Amino acid sequence: MQRGFHHGLLVVVVGLLLVTTPSLAFAQEPEAESQGSGRATIDVATVAIGSFINISGAAADDWIGHGIAETVTADLEQLDALSVVGREALADALPSTADSFDDAEQAAIRVSRRLGARWLVTGGYQRVGDQVRITARVVNTESGRIATVVKVDGAVSEIFELQDQIVAELGNGFRSLVDRRTVVAERTPPDATSIASPRGNGNGDGNRAPSAGRFAAGAVPVTTPTDVAGGIAIGVPRSAGFGIAEGAGILTGRPTIRPPRADENERPRIDGRLDDAIWRNALHITEFVQQNPVEGAPATEDTDVWLAYDSQNIYVAVHAHYADPSIMRANRIDRDQAFEDDNTSVYFDTFLDQQRAYRFSVNAYGVQGDAVVNARGFSRRGRGRRGGGGGFSRGGIPTGDSSWDALFDSGGQIVDDGYTAEMAIPVKSLRYPQRDRDIPHRWGFQIVREVRGKDEFQVWAPVTRNVSGFLTQVGMLEGMTNLSLSRNLEIMPTFTATQFGSLNNQGDFVNNDASPEGGVNVKYGITSNLTADFTYNPDFSQIESDLPQIEVNQRFALFFPELRPFFLEGAEIFSMRGPITFVHTRTIVDPEFGGKITGKVGNTTIGMIVANDEAPELTDTLTDPTFGQKANNFVGRARYDLYAESFVGAIFTQRGFMDSHSTLGGIDGNFRLGQTQAVSFKAVQTDHRDLEGVDRQGQMFDLTWRMNSRHWSSFVGLYTLSPDFRTDIGFVRRVDQKRGFTRVGYIFWPESWIVNWGPDVRYSWNHNFDNVLEDEEARVGFNATFARNIRVNADFRDEMERFGGINFQKQAVSLGGQVNTSRRLAFGGFYRFGDEIRYADNPFLGRGSSGSFFATVRPLSRFQSEINLSTSDFIDPRNGEELVFDIKILRALSTYQFTDRFLLRNIIEYNTFDKTIGQNWLFTYRVNAGTVFYVGYDDHYRQADQIFDDFDGDGIDDQLFPMTTIYQQTNRAIFTKFQYLFRY
Repeated sequence: MQRGFHHGLLVVVVGLLLVTTPSLAFAQEPEAESQGSGRATIDVATVAIGSFINISGAAADDWIGHGIAETVTADLEQLDALSVVGREALADALPSTADSFDDAEQAAIRVSRRLGARWLVTGGYQRVGDQVRITARVVNTESGRIATVVKVDGAVSEIFELQDQIVAELGNGFRSLVDRRTVVAERTPPDATSIASPRGNGNGDGNRAPSAGRFAAGAVPVTTPTDVAGGIAIGVPRSAGFGIAEGAGILTGRPTIRPPRADENERPRIDGRLDDAIWRNALHITEFVQQNPVEGAPATEDTDVWLAYDSQNIYVAVHAHYADPSIMRANRIDRDQAFEDDNTSVYFDTFLDQQRAYRFSVNAYGVQGDAVVNARGFSRRGRGRRGGGGGFSRGGIPTGDSSWDALFDSGGQIVDDGYTAEMAIPVKSLRYPQRDRDIPHRWGFQIVREVRGKDEFQVWAPVTRNVSGFLTQVGMLEGMTNLSLSRNLEIMPTFTATQFGSLNNQGDFVNNDASPEGGVNVKYGITSNLTADFTYNPDFSQIESDLPQIEVNQRFALFFPELRPFFLEGAEIFSMRGPITFVHTRTIVDPEFGGKITGKVGNTTIGMIVANDEAPELTDTLTDPTFGQKANNFVGRARYDLYAESFVGAIFTQRGFMDSHSTLGGIDGNFRLGQTQAVSFKAVQTDHRDLEGVDRQGQMFDLTWRMNSRHWSSFVGLYTLSPDFRTDIGFVRRVDQKRGFTRVGYIFWPESWIVNWGPDVRYSWNHNFDNVLEDEEARVGFNATFARNIRVNADFRDEMERFGGINFQKQAVSLGGQVNTSRRLAFGGFYRFGDEIRYADNPFLGRGSSGSFFATVRPLSRFQSEINLSTSDFIDPRNGEELVFDIKILRALSTYQFTDRFLLRNIIEYNTFDKTIGQNWLFTYRVNAGTVFYVGYDDHYRQADQIFDDFDGDGIDDQLFPMTTIYQQTNRAIFTKFQYLFRY
């Protein structure tokens, strides 16, 4: 291993923020006696100088690091009574190889100690354009703790002045040290006064003030190892393309923190005030850099995060500062709905496998958010709201699957210069590997702060676009021991009551009797990393409603996502990206009971679902042989994790109903290649027998390659789906395909008022199994992102689609974008126009357009309304530009948050094609993630002549249903639901 690797192991995160140089502050520990035979005596007045590493990586800038080290050495040698071990002497004594980051770091400290140095000075520098940041770090060689960090910023042309500032700060500190032999680290713990006051220099620029710590004569020594310039230990940027396993350095060179253990009697009151004693001794993190819009640049707003733990909880405190607090976005809203606010999130990769992580977030009002983050961005955001399914938010930060609900405490408040917030996360809410007593845990860890007004994402562990993936770039959380081994047991009984009314064939509106029902859900932590769930008579009433979709002139079935909590939790385990949805639990219509086991054993992630279905055919006809019959469903998934974002897995699903059955079995794998590439495969076999006794066996094979880097993105996919492929538990839109798809894109990063822009080109083709070309498409697209949350995209496509034995040549243009420059208003959408096929018995080519538009209005922090408009039209050019259909679906979802627990939601929908109007009112009183009380009212109206058309006039008296445009009530429901979470 090259010598430069060792030098870089002690570099701190650096960026480009013009701030006043902090004064040196580090803690003096007791002097050591003789270190034994053959070793030098450790002297408090001896310092070793290491190399300063070129973080930017440009070879032309290497001279800067050499110059800094030589300048520091020369200046410190001028101090009387201070012995200096020069850079070359330290480098020559370092071993030539090291197995891991920890080994190399310890080697550097060990060599410095052997050479008699109490202190090791090293650091790094980063150049961005004509600006540069230099950071120096002082490490105590006896304890291995970071003593202090000094950083300066300025222009490259001022490099010599910046070097002088670094050595001046170091020199002042060491001069006081050799004079007094006492070092005091003065801290400013969070308290009611300091937290409520803006930081800065008094002129509103929001820059961090100089450190208050000084070498104080006669002061009592204070050791504060956890409050050290962010409390991080970091090495060179990770260069290895693979991580193998925990303990083998999969996060080599990433930032590392070791939070202190808090006394049980120090547990904070989670109210967002940060005035609890625990925060005075907690790990203090202050260094953040941008991931977006300017990667690697210093965060433009200051952030303080404190971290501590005990056997029961992990405690997080946040002070998010703003130079201009008016840009802060904060709304009072239901949990998991604050994704458009300024949030601070923490991510825990508890198995340190870079496959899966837990996200916990909080906004300025303490509104909670939680999600499970999959390595490839599996996402379901917003519980039926706009934005689901995308996987990654702006800036490449994963949002995860927010259907996962964890029990934790949070609080927040708005202060003069921003907001403060607290979280207490019970360890029993997580799955993690079990450890013996006093054996420390090692988890992946990341902190992300969102400043939506600037479209800025700040991260604690730097994330680069040169490396594909988020979880491969998190930092390390080390040192937590003796976490609680108590098993998580949750019992949640539910009670529902519904009264439903509808219009009968005689034109009378009939109210049915109320139908009360009870059920229970049980969750038990079999181990700390394996959980069992059971539900009996689950309530699947539509607290959430499907987003409307236009169903007219659709060639294939529409997909509606799962909304039911029992099936949503842990859904990422069963997710397999591919041309079909292998597990689509909406096919389980009305289960009487269900059970799940999910978790991880060793390197194997497992998931199993068992559920019956009391309404598989949805028939109310007593003479139908399927009436009252039940189906049994089983889903099993196992995945063996190999290394970062790489695994091999297997899946098995089976559904039995009367004399029919549907079985699916398959294997899959994903293999990360270096830092930017990956390949994956799937091979699946199905065996299906329908109710008519027809047997079919089908196959699917899928192979993909993808590459994502700072500028280039490419994808190649090939798959086959045989004509007899059937599965009753999955969702298959189309079979009989042999399809290929390619995409190449390039992104420019000006990182100015144009953040990024670039073109992409796509080409795809599809043959059936008779080798007839069914589809061919060539597409050219353009995407651009501008400052202040403005995005635009456009594409042109030239297609051939074969339908009804006819090859149709089509061309179309799509335009889209989004503007979110204000907290009060955001809007966007897309619009497509061009050639379209009329899918009918006698198909023909016409012209059509379709679009989807949204606007979100937030006039008050407690109220917001989101308006969605979906449109589709079709013109027949054969008959004088005849308008065949023109459909518009308007949906408005509004919420008002009366208190932190009580909210009112209203949904109004209008469909111009069906001539229907619907409205839904829902009162929610939420105590926590599990204890909730709902009262809802659902009402639907339809134009009377449309009701007559539905019945085709059969047995309908036209006097009862006159041909009129008056809207008549068709159905109505009033329901209540109460669930209470008992946790032990």
